[in-house]
Amino acid sequence: MIKQYSHILVALLKGIVYSHQEKVWDELLKPENESDVKRYFADINLELIIDKSEGYAYLKQKQSEEEDEEAPKLIERRQLNFHVSLLCLLLRKHLIENDREGESTKAILTRDEIIQLVKPFYRETTNEANQQKQIEAAMKRVIEEGFLRKMKTEEEQYEINRIIKAFVNADVVKDALDKLQNYANQYSE
Repeated sequence: MIKQYSHILVALLKGIVYSHQEKVWDELLKPENESDVKRYFADINLELIIDKSEGYAYLKQKQSEEEDEEAPKLIERRQLNFHVSLLCLLLRKHLIENDREGESTKAILTRDEIIQLVKPFYRETTNEANQQKQIEAAMKRVIEEGFLRKMKTEEEQYEINRIIKAFVNADVVKDALDKLQNYANQYSE
């Protein structure tokens, strides 16, 4: 039985599954597969989250009532540094604005536009190269986390993946950006 949907299990264990991954996505959404996959992951203390309207699925560690420290965890929580946190918040803010304007379901930015979003949160510096490296490292990490996808276009463009909505709550974006701006003013560079 597992053989028929083992490719779905592997894809989910590797990371986020998107609707543009049609073969895996379509197989996952078959009712018999979806329920079996949910049960399989429930047995190993993982929860399958599927957002059909946004077009993504991912695994999340189940939270127990007593937060048993002894329970094994497959998915570790990772702390993000200032630069990555800032970029995630700014990308989420841009996605909110894009959705509000209703121009497109896809939020696309160029590399230069991303840099311009981030720069106001950095102090002016004489070491532009170092600042550029920090921003590019943050972009690379955000891509690795699955929140940003480099597009295959001539111009260096990136799509903000809608999965970011599941991890960066819209209600906290403004307050968090204000706090990061204060932090940046005090401690950056």
